[in-house]
Amino acid sequence: MNLEESNEFQKNQNKNEVNKKILLISIFFCAILIFILILAIFYIRYKDSLELKFYIDGVQKNISKTLFINQNDVDYVNIKEFSEMLGYTYTKGEYQKYNENEDSCYINNDFEVVAITADLNYFTKYIQVKNGSDVTTEAGPFGTNISVKSQNGKSNTFHIEKPVKLINDQLYIPFDLLTDAYNVSVDLKEQNRIKIYTLPFLFKNYMKIAGTLGYNSISGIYENIRAIPYNLLVVGNNGLYGVVDFSQNNKQILSVKYENLEFIQNSQEFFMSADSTVGLLDKNGKTIIKPMEYDEISILDEVKQLYLVNKDGKYGVLNRSGDIIVHVDYDRIGLKNINDFGNNIEDIRNPNLLFDECIVVGANSKYGLFDTDGKELLKTNYETFGYNTSSMDISGESSVLIIPEEVGIRGIVVCYDGLYGIYDVNVKNLVIPCACSRIYSITKLGTTTYYMEFNGEQIDLYNYIVTNNIKSVEKENTQNNVEEDIFDEIIDDEFEDDIE
Repeated sequence: MNLEESNEFQKNQNKNEVNKKILLISIFFCAILIFILILAIFYIRYKDSLELKFYIDGVQKNISKTLFINQNDVDYVNIKEFSEMLGYTYTKGEYQKYNENEDSCYINNDFEVVAITADLNYFTKYIQVKNGSDVTTEAGPFGTNISVKSQNGKSNTFHIEKPVKLINDQLYIPFDLLTDAYNVSVDLKEQNRIKIYTLPFLFKNYMKIAGTLGYNSISGIYENIRAIPYNLLVVGNNGLYGVVDFSQNNKQILSVKYENLEFIQNSQEFFMSADSTVGLLDKNGKTIIKPMEYDEISILDEVKQLYLVNKDGKYGVLNRSGDIIVHVDYDRIGLKNINDFGNNIEDIRNPNLLFDECIVVGANSKYGLFDTDGKELLKTNYETFGYNTSSMDISGESSVLIIPEEVGIRGIVVCYDGLYGIYDVNVKNLVIPCACSRIYSITKLGTTTYYMEFNGEQIDLYNYIVTNNIKSVEKENTQNNVEEDIFDEIIDDEFEDDIE
Protein backbone atom coordinates (compact mmCIF):
# COMPACT_ATOMS: atom_id res chain seq x y z
CA MET A 1 0.00 0.00 0.00
CA ASN A 2 1.51 3.33 -1.08
CA LEU A 3 1.27 6.59 0.78
CA GLU A 4 -1.63 7.88 -1.32
CA GLU A 5 -3.67 4.74 -0.63
CA SER A 6 -2.83 4.94 3.04
CA ASN A 7 -4.14 8.52 3.28
CA GLU A 8 -7.34 7.59 1.45
CA PHE A 9 -7.91 4.69 3.83
CA GLN A 10 -7.34 6.94 6.82
CA LYS A 11 -9.83 9.46 5.46
CA ASN A 12 -12.41 6.73 5.05
CA GLN A 13 -11.76 5.51 8.56
CA ASN A 14 -12.18 8.98 9.97
CA LYS A 15 -15.31 9.47 7.93
CA ASN A 16 -16.74 6.19 9.24
CA GLU A 17 -15.91 7.18 12.77
CA VAL A 18 -17.69 10.49 12.29
CA ASN A 19 -20.67 8.73 10.79
CA LYS A 20 -20.77 6.32 13.71
CA LYS A 21 -20.66 9.19 16.15
CA ILE A 22 -23.39 10.98 14.26
CA LEU A 23 -25.42 7.77 14.24
CA LEU A 24 -24.85 7.22 17.92
CA ILE A 25 -25.74 10.82 18.70
CA SER A 26 -28.85 10.49 16.55
CA ILE A 27 -29.81 7.28 18.28
CA PHE A 28 -29.18 8.90 21.63
CA PHE A 29 -31.31 11.90 20.81
CA CYS A 30 -34.00 9.67 19.31
CA ALA A 31 -33.95 7.62 22.48
CA ILE A 32 -34.27 10.80 24.52
CA LEU A 33 -37.13 11.98 22.31
CA ILE A 34 -38.84 8.59 22.61
CA PHE A 35 -38.29 8.64 26.33
CA ILE A 36 -39.69 12.17 26.55
CA LEU A 37 -42.62 11.10 24.36
CA ILE A 38 -43.27 8.10 26.61
CA LEU A 39 -43.05 10.32 29.65
CA ALA A 40 -45.44 12.76 28.00
CA ILE A 41 -47.88 9.95 27.21
CA PHE A 42 -47.68 8.65 30.76
CA TYR A 43 -48.04 12.18 32.10
CA ILE A 44 -51.05 12.84 29.90
CA ARG A 45 -52.54 9.52 30.96
CA TYR A 46 -51.74 10.32 34.57
CA LYS A 47 -53.33 13.75 34.33
CA ASP A 48 -56.26 12.18 32.52
CA SER A 49 -56.61 9.57 35.25
CA LEU A 50 -56.89 12.35 37.82
CA GLU A 51 -59.82 13.83 35.95
CA LEU A 52 -63.19 12.33 36.88
CA LYS A 53 -64.98 10.90 33.86
CA PHE A 54 -68.53 9.66 33.80
CA TYR A 55 -70.05 7.12 31.39
CA ILE A 56 -73.57 5.84 30.83
CA ASP A 57 -73.83 2.64 28.77
CA GLY A 58 -70.30 3.21 27.45
CA VAL A 59 -70.89 6.80 26.34
CA GLN A 60 -68.97 9.57 28.13
CA LYS A 61 -71.20 12.27 29.56
CA ASN A 62 -70.41 15.83 30.55
CA ILE A 63 -70.93 16.37 34.24
CA SER A 64 -71.62 19.55 36.16
CA LYS A 65 -69.93 20.65 39.34
CA THR A 66 -73.12 19.92 41.25
CA LEU A 67 -73.68 16.32 40.09
CA PHE A 68 -71.44 14.85 42.80
CA ILE A 69 -70.81 16.19 46.27
CA ASN A 70 -69.12 14.85 49.40
CA GLN A 71 -70.49 15.66 52.83
CA ASN A 72 -69.27 14.15 56.08
CA ASP A 73 -67.24 11.55 54.11
CA VAL A 74 -70.33 10.37 52.24
CA ASP A 75 -70.50 10.68 48.45
CA TYR A 76 -73.82 11.98 47.15
CA VAL A 77 -75.40 12.30 43.70
CA ASN A 78 -77.77 15.05 42.63
CA ILE A 79 -81.10 13.26 42.11
CA LYS A 80 -82.56 15.69 39.57
CA GLU A 81 -79.45 15.81 37.37
CA PHE A 82 -78.81 12.08 37.50
CA SER A 83 -82.45 11.28 36.76
CA GLU A 84 -82.46 13.48 33.69
CA MET A 85 -79.24 11.88 32.43
CA LEU A 86 -80.90 8.44 32.66
CA GLY A 87 -84.15 9.60 31.07
CA TYR A 88 -86.17 9.42 34.29
CA THR A 89 -88.83 12.05 34.95
CA TYR A 90 -88.13 14.11 38.07
CA THR A 91 -91.03 15.70 39.97
CA LYS A 92 -90.69 17.87 43.06
CA GLY A 93 -92.93 17.12 46.05
CA GLU A 94 -94.38 13.99 47.62
CA TYR A 95 -95.71 11.17 45.49
CA GLN A 96 -99.52 11.10 45.14
CA LYS A 97 -99.80 14.34 47.11
CA TYR A 98 -100.33 17.81 45.71
CA ASN A 99 -97.53 19.76 47.31
CA GLU A 100 -94.22 21.35 46.31
CA ASN A 101 -92.12 20.21 49.27
CA GLU A 102 -88.45 20.93 48.60
CA ASP A 103 -87.32 17.96 50.70
CA SER A 104 -89.30 15.39 48.67
CA CYS A 105 -89.44 14.19 45.09
CA TYR A 106 -90.41 11.22 42.98
CA ILE A 107 -88.76 9.90 39.85
CA ASN A 108 -90.23 7.54 37.32
CA ASN A 109 -89.61 5.69 34.08
CA ASP A 110 -92.08 3.66 32.04
CA PHE A 111 -92.36 0.96 34.69
CA GLU A 112 -91.87 2.31 38.18
CA VAL A 113 -91.95 5.28 40.52
CA VAL A 114 -89.41 5.97 43.27
CA ALA A 115 -90.69 8.17 46.12
CA ILE A 116 -87.92 9.90 48.09
CA THR A 117 -87.92 12.21 51.11
CA ALA A 118 -84.86 13.71 52.78
CA ASP A 119 -83.67 12.46 56.17
CA LEU A 120 -85.91 9.38 56.27
CA ASN A 121 -84.36 5.96 56.82
CA TYR A 122 -86.19 4.52 53.82
CA PHE A 123 -87.42 5.24 50.32
CA THR A 124 -90.28 3.55 48.49
CA LYS A 125 -90.62 2.09 44.99
CA TYR A 126 -93.82 1.29 43.11
CA ILE A 127 -94.11 -0.71 39.93
CA GLN A 128 -96.53 1.50 38.07
CA VAL A 129 -97.11 0.62 34.42
CA LYS A 130 -98.95 2.99 32.13
CA ASN A 131 -102.30 1.27 31.82
CA GLY A 132 -102.52 0.28 35.48
CA SER A 133 -103.33 -3.39 34.81
CA ASP A 134 -101.85 -6.32 36.68
CA VAL A 135 -100.06 -7.56 33.58
CA THR A 136 -98.94 -5.43 30.69
CA THR A 137 -96.48 -5.49 27.83
CA GLU A 138 -94.08 -2.78 26.85
CA ALA A 139 -91.47 -3.08 24.13
CA GLY A 140 -89.68 0.21 24.72
CA PRO A 141 -85.93 0.30 25.27
CA PHE A 142 -85.70 -3.38 26.18
CA GLY A 143 -86.22 -4.47 22.59
CA THR A 144 -88.78 -7.10 23.52
CA ASN A 145 -92.09 -7.39 25.35
CA ILE A 146 -91.77 -6.94 29.10
CA SER A 147 -94.49 -8.11 31.48
CA VAL A 148 -95.31 -7.24 35.08
CA LYS A 149 -96.11 -10.24 37.25
CA SER A 150 -97.75 -9.28 40.52
CA GLN A 151 -96.22 -6.15 42.05
CA ASN A 152 -97.99 -3.55 39.93
CA GLY A 153 -99.13 -0.71 42.21
CA LYS A 154 -97.64 -2.33 45.31
CA SER A 155 -94.98 -0.55 47.32
CA ASN A 156 -91.47 -1.86 48.05
CA THR A 157 -89.80 -0.14 50.99
CA PHE A 158 -85.99 0.06 51.01
CA HIS A 159 -84.57 0.48 54.50
CA ILE A 160 -81.37 2.57 54.26
CA GLU A 161 -78.61 3.54 56.70
CA LYS A 162 -77.59 6.74 54.89
CA PRO A 163 -80.61 8.92 54.14
CA VAL A 164 -81.17 11.28 51.26
CA LYS A 165 -80.05 14.85 52.05
CA LEU A 166 -81.23 18.30 51.04
CA ILE A 167 -77.98 20.12 50.21
CA ASN A 168 -77.92 23.64 48.78
CA ASP A 169 -81.66 23.36 48.09
CA GLN A 170 -81.08 20.22 45.99
CA LEU A 171 -81.88 16.61 46.89
CA TYR A 172 -78.88 14.28 46.93
CA ILE A 173 -78.91 10.50 47.23
CA PRO A 174 -75.97 8.53 48.67
CA PHE A 175 -73.89 7.11 45.82
CA ASP A 176 -74.13 3.55 47.09
CA LEU A 177 -77.95 3.64 46.75
CA LEU A 178 -77.92 4.17 42.98
CA THR A 179 -78.40 0.47 42.19
CA ASP A 180 -81.41 0.16 44.48
CA ALA A 181 -83.06 3.40 43.41
CA TYR A 182 -82.33 3.40 39.66
CA ASN A 183 -81.79 -0.31 38.81
CA VAL A 184 -78.33 0.43 37.42
CA SER A 185 -75.02 -1.39 37.58
CA VAL A 186 -72.11 0.74 38.84
CA ASP A 187 -68.54 -0.01 37.73
CA LEU A 188 -65.77 1.67 39.77
CA LYS A 189 -62.89 -0.62 38.79
CA GLU A 190 -60.87 2.19 37.18
CA GLN A 191 -59.69 5.13 39.23
CA ASN A 192 -61.75 8.28 38.65
CA ARG A 193 -63.97 6.44 36.20
CA ILE A 194 -67.64 6.04 37.00
CA LYS A 195 -69.39 3.71 34.58
CA ILE A 196 -73.14 3.35 34.83
CA TYR A 197 -75.03 0.65 32.94
CA THR A 198 -78.81 0.97 32.67
CA LEU A 199 -81.30 -1.86 32.94
CA PRO A 200 -82.21 -1.96 29.20
CA PHE A 201 -78.51 -2.04 28.28
CA LEU A 202 -77.79 -4.85 30.73
CA PHE A 203 -80.86 -6.81 29.64
CA LYS A 204 -79.82 -6.87 25.97
CA ASN A 205 -76.26 -7.93 26.82
CA TYR A 206 -77.32 -10.66 29.22
CA MET A 207 -79.74 -12.03 26.65
CA LYS A 208 -76.72 -12.78 24.44
CA ILE A 209 -74.70 -14.22 27.32
CA ALA A 210 -77.54 -16.53 28.38
CA GLY A 211 -77.62 -17.98 24.87
CA THR A 212 -73.91 -18.78 24.96
CA LEU A 213 -74.46 -20.60 28.28
CA GLY A 214 -77.07 -22.85 26.72
CA TYR A 215 -80.28 -21.32 28.07
CA ASN A 216 -83.26 -20.85 25.78
CA SER A 217 -84.37 -17.57 27.29
CA ILE A 218 -84.21 -15.14 30.18
CA SER A 219 -87.22 -13.94 32.11
CA GLY A 220 -88.99 -10.94 30.58
CA ILE A 221 -90.86 -10.21 33.82
CA TYR A 222 -89.92 -6.73 34.98
CA GLU A 223 -89.59 -7.80 38.61
CA ASN A 224 -86.99 -10.38 37.54
CA ILE A 225 -85.14 -8.04 35.20
CA ARG A 226 -84.43 -5.88 38.25
CA ALA A 227 -82.21 -8.71 39.56
CA ILE A 228 -79.65 -8.10 36.78
CA PRO A 229 -77.81 -5.14 38.41
CA TYR A 230 -77.12 -7.48 41.35
CA ASN A 231 -75.45 -9.96 38.93
CA LEU A 232 -78.43 -12.30 39.13
CA LEU A 233 -80.15 -13.51 35.97
CA VAL A 234 -83.40 -15.49 35.84
CA VAL A 235 -82.87 -17.96 32.96
CA GLY A 236 -85.28 -20.40 31.36
CA ASN A 237 -85.45 -23.69 29.50
CA ASN A 238 -88.67 -25.24 28.22
CA GLY A 239 -90.94 -23.17 30.45
CA LEU A 240 -88.99 -23.74 33.68
CA TYR A 241 -86.76 -21.19 35.37
CA GLY A 242 -83.63 -20.92 37.48
CA VAL A 243 -81.07 -18.28 38.49
CA VAL A 244 -77.44 -17.74 37.43
CA ASP A 245 -75.05 -15.62 39.50
CA PHE A 246 -72.55 -13.86 37.23
CA SER A 247 -70.46 -12.72 40.21
CA GLN A 248 -69.68 -16.41 40.88
CA ASN A 249 -68.39 -17.44 37.44
CA ASN A 250 -71.88 -17.97 36.03
CA LYS A 251 -72.80 -20.35 38.83
CA GLN A 252 -76.35 -21.69 38.73
CA ILE A 253 -77.61 -20.91 42.23
CA LEU A 254 -81.20 -21.99 41.53
CA SER A 255 -81.73 -24.98 39.27
CA VAL A 256 -83.92 -24.60 36.19
CA LYS A 257 -86.91 -26.43 37.65
CA TYR A 258 -89.37 -23.78 38.89
CA GLU A 259 -92.61 -22.93 37.16
CA ASN A 260 -92.32 -19.34 38.36
CA LEU A 261 -89.68 -17.22 40.05
CA GLU A 262 -90.20 -13.66 41.19
CA PHE A 263 -87.36 -11.43 42.41
CA ILE A 264 -88.11 -9.22 45.40
CA GLN A 265 -85.70 -6.33 45.02
CA ASN A 266 -85.74 -4.75 48.47
CA SER A 267 -84.82 -8.04 50.18
CA GLN A 268 -83.05 -9.68 47.19
CA GLU A 269 -85.06 -12.86 47.58
CA PHE A 270 -87.03 -15.06 45.22
CA PHE A 271 -90.57 -16.27 45.58
CA MET A 272 -90.92 -19.63 43.84
CA SER A 273 -93.78 -21.83 42.74
CA ALA A 274 -93.73 -25.41 41.49
CA ASP A 275 -96.17 -28.31 41.69
CA SER A 276 -98.90 -26.13 43.25
CA THR A 277 -96.74 -25.02 46.15
CA VAL A 278 -94.88 -21.79 46.94
CA GLY A 279 -91.77 -20.99 48.93
CA LEU A 280 -89.08 -18.38 49.51
CA LEU A 281 -85.40 -18.62 48.55
CA ASP A 282 -82.54 -16.21 49.13
CA LYS A 283 -80.09 -14.93 46.52
CA ASN A 284 -77.61 -17.68 47.40
CA GLY A 285 -80.12 -20.44 46.74
CA LYS A 286 -80.81 -21.23 50.39
CA THR A 287 -84.37 -21.96 51.46
CA ILE A 288 -85.92 -19.34 53.74
CA ILE A 289 -89.49 -20.64 53.80
CA LYS A 290 -89.94 -24.24 52.71
CA PRO A 291 -92.55 -24.93 50.03
CA MET A 292 -95.82 -25.56 51.82
CA GLU A 293 -99.50 -25.63 51.06
CA TYR A 294 -99.88 -21.91 50.63
CA ASP A 295 -101.46 -20.25 47.62
CA GLU A 296 -99.30 -17.14 47.83
CA ILE A 297 -96.38 -15.61 49.75
CA SER A 298 -95.48 -11.93 49.81
CA ILE A 299 -93.44 -9.61 52.01
CA LEU A 300 -95.31 -8.01 54.88
CA ASP A 301 -92.27 -6.18 56.25
CA GLU A 302 -88.70 -6.51 54.96
CA VAL A 303 -87.08 -4.91 58.03
CA LYS A 304 -88.80 -7.20 60.54
CA GLN A 305 -88.53 -10.07 58.00
CA LEU A 306 -92.20 -10.95 58.11
CA TYR A 307 -94.12 -12.61 55.27
CA LEU A 308 -97.79 -12.62 54.40
CA VAL A 309 -99.22 -16.00 53.39
CA ASN A 310 -102.57 -16.86 51.83
CA LYS A 311 -104.44 -20.15 51.73
CA ASP A 312 -108.00 -20.56 50.47
CA GLY A 313 -108.71 -16.87 50.96
CA LYS A 314 -107.41 -16.75 54.54
CA TYR A 315 -104.26 -14.89 55.62
CA GLY A 316 -101.52 -15.33 58.17
CA VAL A 317 -97.95 -14.20 58.91
CA LEU A 318 -94.66 -16.14 58.98
CA ASN A 319 -91.17 -15.07 60.02
CA ARG A 320 -87.96 -15.67 58.09
CA SER A 321 -87.55 -19.11 59.65
CA GLY A 322 -90.97 -20.17 58.42
CA ASP A 323 -92.42 -20.09 61.95
CA ILE A 324 -96.06 -19.08 62.26
CA ILE A 325 -96.53 -15.63 63.82
CA VAL A 326 -100.22 -15.28 62.95
CA HIS A 327 -102.15 -18.40 61.97
CA VAL A 328 -103.83 -18.46 58.55
CA ASP A 329 -107.26 -17.80 60.03
CA TYR A 330 -107.93 -14.18 59.11
CA ASP A 331 -109.85 -12.46 56.34
CA ARG A 332 -107.17 -9.82 55.98
CA ILE A 333 -103.88 -8.57 57.37
CA GLY A 334 -103.62 -4.80 57.57
CA LEU A 335 -106.23 -2.09 57.31
CA LYS A 336 -108.50 -1.78 54.30
CA ASN A 337 -108.87 1.99 54.52
CA ILE A 338 -105.34 3.08 55.42
CA ASN A 339 -105.30 5.95 52.89
CA ASP A 340 -108.31 7.55 54.54
CA PHE A 341 -106.08 8.86 57.30
CA GLY A 342 -104.01 11.14 55.06
CA ASN A 343 -101.20 13.01 56.77
CA ASN A 344 -101.63 11.00 59.98
CA ILE A 345 -99.82 8.04 58.39
CA GLU A 346 -96.80 9.97 57.09
CA ASP A 347 -94.58 8.74 59.91
CA ILE A 348 -95.70 5.11 59.60
CA ARG A 349 -92.99 3.19 57.77
CA ASN A 350 -95.31 0.27 57.06
CA PRO A 351 -99.09 0.77 57.43
CA ASN A 352 -99.58 -2.97 58.00
CA LEU A 353 -97.23 -2.86 60.97
CA LEU A 354 -98.24 0.06 63.17
CA PHE A 355 -95.39 1.57 65.18
CA ASP A 356 -93.23 -1.23 63.70
CA GLU A 357 -94.67 -3.53 66.39
CA CYS A 358 -98.36 -4.22 65.84
CA ILE A 359 -99.76 -6.46 63.10
CA VAL A 360 -103.35 -5.58 62.25
CA VAL A 361 -105.62 -8.61 61.65
CA GLY A 362 -109.23 -8.74 60.53
CA ALA A 363 -111.94 -11.43 60.74
CA ASN A 364 -115.71 -11.23 60.33
CA SER A 365 -115.51 -7.45 59.80
CA LYS A 366 -113.75 -7.00 63.15
CA TYR A 367 -110.13 -6.09 63.91
CA GLY A 368 -107.45 -7.10 66.40
CA LEU A 369 -103.69 -6.82 66.99
CA PHE A 370 -100.71 -9.17 67.27
CA ASP A 371 -97.12 -8.28 68.08
CA THR A 372 -94.22 -9.42 65.88
CA ASP A 373 -93.55 -12.41 68.17
CA GLY A 374 -97.07 -13.75 67.66
CA LYS A 375 -98.64 -12.61 70.94
CA GLU A 376 -102.26 -11.48 70.65
CA LEU A 377 -102.51 -7.89 71.90
CA LEU A 378 -106.17 -7.18 71.14
CA LYS A 379 -108.81 -9.73 70.27
CA THR A 380 -110.69 -9.26 67.01
CA ASN A 381 -113.61 -7.52 68.72
CA TYR A 382 -113.11 -4.03 67.31
CA GLU A 383 -115.27 -2.60 64.54
CA THR A 384 -112.44 -0.56 63.09
CA PHE A 385 -109.11 1.07 63.85
CA GLY A 386 -108.88 4.83 63.49
CA TYR A 387 -111.50 7.56 63.48
CA ASN A 388 -112.49 8.71 60.00
CA THR A 389 -114.06 12.16 59.75
CA SER A 390 -117.16 12.59 57.58
CA SER A 391 -118.42 15.41 55.38
CA MET A 392 -120.56 16.52 58.33
CA ASP A 393 -117.51 17.20 60.49
CA ILE A 394 -116.39 20.74 61.26
CA SER A 395 -114.03 22.21 58.69
CA GLY A 396 -110.39 21.64 59.58
CA GLU A 397 -110.85 18.38 61.46
CA SER A 398 -108.76 15.44 60.24
CA SER A 399 -109.06 11.68 60.55
CA VAL A 400 -106.78 9.98 63.07
CA LEU A 401 -105.36 6.46 63.09
CA ILE A 402 -102.36 6.84 65.39
CA ILE A 403 -101.46 9.19 68.23
CA PRO A 404 -97.78 10.17 67.75
CA GLU A 405 -95.14 10.12 70.46
CA GLU A 406 -95.07 13.92 70.89
CA VAL A 407 -98.53 13.68 72.46
CA GLY A 408 -97.04 11.49 75.19
CA ILE A 409 -98.15 7.99 74.12
CA ARG A 410 -97.78 5.72 71.15
CA GLY A 411 -101.45 5.22 70.57
CA ILE A 412 -103.73 3.44 68.10
CA VAL A 413 -107.33 4.66 67.87
CA VAL A 414 -109.78 1.76 68.17
CA CYS A 415 -113.59 1.55 67.94
CA TYR A 416 -115.93 -0.69 69.93
CA ASP A 417 -119.71 -0.51 69.76
CA GLY A 418 -119.52 2.79 67.89
CA LEU A 419 -117.33 4.51 70.50
CA TYR A 420 -113.62 5.27 70.32
CA GLY A 421 -110.66 4.68 72.61
CA ILE A 422 -106.86 4.53 72.41
CA TYR A 423 -104.61 1.49 72.75
CA ASP A 424 -101.08 2.38 73.90
CA VAL A 425 -98.38 0.27 72.28
CA ASN A 426 -95.97 0.89 75.15
CA VAL A 427 -98.17 -0.19 78.05
CA LYS A 428 -100.06 -2.73 75.89
CA ASN A 429 -103.42 -1.65 77.19
CA LEU A 430 -106.32 0.70 76.51
CA VAL A 431 -105.28 3.98 78.12
CA ILE A 432 -108.43 5.72 76.88
CA PRO A 433 -111.45 3.38 77.13
CA CYS A 434 -113.88 3.14 74.20
CA ALA A 435 -116.23 5.85 75.38
CA CYS A 436 -115.45 8.80 73.08
CA SER A 437 -117.77 9.81 70.27
CA ARG A 438 -114.83 11.13 68.24
CA ILE A 439 -111.03 11.30 68.26
CA TYR A 440 -109.63 13.73 65.71
CA SER A 441 -106.97 16.36 65.02
CA ILE A 442 -106.94 20.00 63.92
CA THR A 443 -103.92 21.60 62.29
CA LYS A 444 -103.44 25.37 62.55
CA LEU A 445 -100.35 27.33 61.51
CA GLY A 446 -98.41 24.09 61.11
CA THR A 447 -99.24 22.79 64.59
CA THR A 448 -101.42 19.68 64.96
CA THR A 449 -103.51 19.26 68.11
CA TYR A 450 -105.33 16.01 68.96
CA TYR A 451 -108.77 16.00 70.56
CA MET A 452 -111.27 13.51 71.92
CA GLU A 453 -114.97 14.21 72.35
CA PHE A 454 -116.92 12.90 75.33
CA ASN A 455 -120.56 13.81 76.03
CA GLY A 456 -120.26 16.65 73.55
CA GLU A 457 -117.22 18.11 75.31
CA GLN A 458 -113.99 18.70 73.32
CA ILE A 459 -110.97 17.56 75.35
CA ASP A 460 -107.36 18.34 74.43
CA LEU A 461 -105.75 14.90 74.40
CA TYR A 462 -102.26 16.08 75.33
CA ASN A 463 -103.53 18.03 78.33
CA TYR A 464 -105.65 15.08 79.43
CA ILE A 465 -102.71 12.69 79.23
CA VAL A 466 -100.46 15.04 81.21
CA THR A 467 -103.11 15.88 83.81
CA ASN A 468 -103.94 12.24 84.41
CA ASN A 469 -100.30 11.11 84.36
CA ILE A 470 -100.71 8.51 81.62
CA LYS A 471 -97.69 9.48 79.51
CA SER A 472 -95.81 6.36 78.42
CA VAL A 473 -93.17 7.46 75.92
CA GLU A 474 -90.59 8.47 78.52
CA LYS A 475 -91.24 5.37 80.68
CA GLU A 476 -91.77 2.77 78.02
CA ASN A 477 -92.09 -0.37 80.10
CA THR A 478 -94.09 1.16 82.94
CA GLN A 479 -97.84 0.70 82.79
CA ASN A 480 -99.65 3.76 84.08
CA ASN A 481 -103.15 3.65 85.51
CA VAL A 482 -105.67 5.81 83.69
CA GLU A 483 -107.69 8.09 85.90
CA GLU A 484 -111.09 7.46 84.46
CA ASP A 485 -112.87 10.28 86.24
CA ILE A 486 -115.09 11.29 83.32
CA PHE A 487 -115.55 7.69 82.14
CA ASP A 488 -116.58 6.00 85.38
CA GLU A 489 -120.29 6.35 84.83
CA ILE A 490 -120.24 4.43 81.52
CA ILE A 491 -117.21 2.10 81.68
CA ASP A 492 -117.07 -0.70 84.21
CA ASP A 493 -114.61 -3.56 84.67
CA GLU A 494 -116.86 -6.11 83.03
CA PHE A 495 -117.05 -4.03 79.87
CA GLU A 496 -113.27 -3.57 79.74
CA ASP A 497 -112.65 -7.29 80.16
CA ASP A 498 -115.07 -8.02 77.35
CA ILE A 499 -113.47 -5.77 74.76
CA GLU A 500 -109.87 -6.61 75.65
